[in-house]
Amino acid sequence: MMMFKKYFFLTVLLSCSIQLNGQTPMVVPLDHNPALRNSKLKIHNEINKIKSSISVDTVSLPFFDDFSYYWQSSKPDRKLWMDDCVYINNHYPVQPRSNGVATFDALDANGNIYQNTTSTFSADTLTSCPIDLGVSELNHVYLSFFYQPGGYGDCPDSGDSLLLQFKTPVTDKWRTVWNTPGAKLHPFKQVLLPVEDEYLQRGFQFRFVNLVSLSQEHFNPGMKSNADLWHIDYVRLDKNRSETDTATLDVAVMTPMKSLIVGYQAIPWKQCEYAFTTKLKPRWEITYRNNNNIAHMVYRNLEVTDVYRNITDNQLFGGADEIEAGAIMTFEQDIYNPFRSPLADSALFEIKGYLETDMLDRKDNDTVRYFQFFGDYFARDDGSPESGYGFSGYNAQDCAVACRYETFTQDTIRAIMLYFNPTADNATVRYRFRIAVWHDDNGRPGEPVYLSSKEYTPETTGQFLRFDLEKPVYVTKYYWIGWVQVTTGFLNAGFDLNYNDRGNLWYNDGTWKQDINNGTLMIRPVMGKRKGLLTSSELPAMYQNNIFKVYPNPAVQQIRIKWETFETLVPTDYDVEIYDVTGRLRKRELFTDNYLDVSSLEVGIYFLRVIHRKSGNVETQKVMIYR
Repeated sequence: MMMFKKYFFLTVLLSCSIQLNGQTPMVVPLDHNPALRNSKLKIHNEINKIKSSISVDTVSLPFFDDFSYYWQSSKPDRKLWMDDCVYINNHYPVQPRSNGVATFDALDANGNIYQNTTSTFSADTLTSCPIDLGVSELNHVYLSFFYQPGGYGDCPDSGDSLLLQFKTPVTDKWRTVWNTPGAKLHPFKQVLLPVEDEYLQRGFQFRFVNLVSLSQEHFNPGMKSNADLWHIDYVRLDKNRSETDTATLDVAVMTPMKSLIVGYQAIPWKQCEYAFTTKLKPRWEITYRNNNNIAHMVYRNLEVTDVYRNITDNQLFGGADEIEAGAIMTFEQDIYNPFRSPLADSALFEIKGYLETDMLDRKDNDTVRYFQFFGDYFARDDGSPESGYGFSGYNAQDCAVACRYETFTQDTIRAIMLYFNPTADNATVRYRFRIAVWHDDNGRPGEPVYLSSKEYTPETTGQFLRFDLEKPVYVTKYYWIGWVQVTTGFLNAGFDLNYNDRGNLWYNDGTWKQDINNGTLMIRPVMGKRKGLLTSSELPAMYQNNIFKVYPNPAVQQIRIKWETFETLVPTDYDVEIYDVTGRLRKRELFTDNYLDVSSLEVGIYFLRVIHRKSGNVETQKVMIYR
């Protein structure tokens, strides 16, 4: 009887105007980095061991890094840098010089917030390997780089700063040669500094350091957060430069490859045909910059590869245009549906956009990739949170959040997935909520359709949690999914700042209001009929190939790769990569006959790729993690 009364009260709340003291949702920075949280890092201590230039291998000029390898590693290139503190990524910068930056923040190399009690402290460092500047007739050596405060993250306060320091092997001491105080977000600015004669020695090093201040508000339960972000790009050290040498012979892609499904990162595979013939038109978009001081002709290309079958049967040419010196160009083109696959339940495609320029242009930053997954759910987010979202305070109880979705053919919602961010004190696991579905009322939440009788808590954080509906909900067009808060406390749901879904997110603190924050709530509806868990023998025939099998599948803590018919294959000639369904690389290892540890991976579907190093041939298997 008490459960009925509670259910009735919350239903009335969703459809009536009950004043709840004007509670407004909050967006706060993360207290962790989900890309680094589960990694097993070996932090190098070579910095403290460098005592002379004689015994240390050095790198030669030119020294250049634009961090465009972010899609392969979230750590700095070990051939150029000596520490692992910064985060190599393309999520946080706003219009970098090329796609990928080094981000300095208040998180350590393992993705956790620094534990420091002082008001201001040194956080991340990025230290170059020793560089040979002792070569004779080495003149006019300059170091240049671009920097930006904040980006899509928290901007550093005026008391924070970013430092550049030089060191010679003779003195073994660091000297600050440049610094800038915290500031509001602005475009990337270039710094160009001469390297004085006293530093022209074998074993010279430079490093960037950020000074961070964490106010007490960052330590509230469930809201302890990252802060004071800086982004570095296009680091270049070379000889025969001058103070006017600010251009680079390079046309570079600036932004990540986007989903070809406008407005969505993923839609159910069985709805693709309906979606592309009724409303959605696949669109290719690529943005690039001419970093040189002369114009260049640029040719644009697109490839779509069926990852399951390892077949590239869609290659598109996007024409060519001349791009002026220093200009930014965005190319957009509607394309015919490139997604074709014989599999019935799901599909995975690698979308690769690349530029063709003259022979002297840098090639490493001319290509961007995106993995387009089709399963049984809709997703507006890219699977990677930049912030946390939710209500906070004593008035949060009974408040509601709703996100708008649509179906392109008649279907049923059978589950809802929600992402919750980890918190330092694990506070959010105590907060309760109910799952809800609403009708659409001319672009705003309407009458309630479903409210779970069960109260849930974020039992696990740092991943999507699946909440099966007690009764599937039939939908035909637009609908709203979300939650109703049962207790007070900040739930800290994932909030993706790279994709702006403003207008499709509303909240109810007594009446429905449109949320004004730019971003996307990480909530996803799961569609279709209920399915049992596949066993390895029930996987589609595509995965039962003649080269290898993965077992156990589904897996819990470990998996092993079993070679099949070809006895002449040498396992040590292969690399193993594991991707999640959003296309993020989660593990890369040399192949061995031992078990592969997957304990750090969350429950869900993954794609294991075995790659032959010499030929580049790839074989792919679907792997399910289930606990």
